[in-house]
Amino acid sequence: MQDQQPEFRQYKKDIEYAETRREELLLQYPEQWVAILNEEVVGSDSDVYRLIERLRKRGIPTERAVLRHLTEREELLIL
Repeated sequence: MQDQQPEFRQYKKDIEYAETRREELLLQYPEQWVAILNEEVVGSDSDVYRLIERLRKRGIPTERAVLRHLTEREELLIL
């Protein structure tokens, strides 16, 4: 478990990055899904499944990326 802590800390930083820059990201990527890794946007797409596929093709570990849907509308997502 010890060796996973740096990844967990980075994941928390990426969540914070997405939250603190939400408005800025929304202007750049309206109605898009964005993937954030190491405090930078590494991909975007209007379709989350297409985004995940593109990330995988580029070798980006999707299990470590923070995915956010940027929209002005209120949404209820049931996962």
